[in-house]
Order: sequence, then structure tokens, then C-alpha cells
Amino acid sequence: MKFRFISYGFKYYEAVGEKAPVHDFLFNLRDLDNPFWIEELRPLHGLEEGIIDFFNKNPDIQQRVSKIEDLIKDFIEDALKNSSRSDVEDITFAFRCTGGKHRSVYFAQSIFTNIQNTFKDRELSLETGKKIDFEVEHIDLPRYQGIKSI
Repeated sequence: MKFRFISYGFKYYEAVGEKAPVHDFLFNLRDLDNPFWIEELRPLHGLEEGIIDFFNKNPDIQQRVSKIEDLIKDFIEDALKNSSRSDVEDITFAFRCTGGKHRSVYFAQSIFTNIQNTFKDRELSLETGKKIDFEVEHIDLPRYQGIKSI
């Protein structure tokens, strides 16, 4: 079973009438503080130290990270215990902000890293013996970096 964590920007999809990237669960982060409006942080993205520091020091952000992470951990634990879910191949958690550069990237990466570390050695079930795989993709980050999707 693969758990995917994706980040993307609302303005490239729903805001212009396009379909959002395929996902099973969506966490909208557009209500949180946006570093875009802070001049020195605007050119940075959610994988860079300045943005990470900005979000790590913000208690509202950390509270939201913790709540989402707990929800996803509970879901994965349930999937591990529920053998009827063993036929599910891929579950995608999407993190959406306005541009897919700061908030969604930070959340997807942070939560992906913590969840992967928590479950890295767990099997899907004793019955199937399948391992859990984790993947993160920052869909719109290349728009700002001029590179292929991460």
C-alpha cells in the first residue's frame, strides 16, 4: 500500500476551472499565514530554511501540523488493522495553498517525513506481508524552480 503526500496551488487548478490533482483527502491551508506577503520570504519555498523557520516558530501552524499528522496516523493505523483495506493500492493526501510554494509544500513535506519515520518498518498486515510505501510530490514547486516535479 502506498501513501502519497502531495502539495499543490489552488490558483493553478480550481481557481481557473481546472481539475485539482487526484487525491483522496484534501487539507486546505489557505487560511493560514502566508509568507508570500513577507518580502524577504516571498522568493523562498517550503523546503528552504527561512520558510521552515517561519512555520516552526508559529504556534498556530504547529498546532495544525500536529492535528493533521494525528489524523493521518490514526487513518494509517486503522488501515494496518483492517484487512479489508488490503486491496487499496494508493491513498493520496493533498495539501493545498494558494500557489503551491510555501504552506502546502511545508505541510506535505513535514507530515510526510514524520509519518514515514513513524511507519517505516511496519507491514500492511500479517496476512498479506505487504510493506507500506510513502511518497511525496510537490506538484507546483517546479513552476518556481524551473525543474521537474520533486
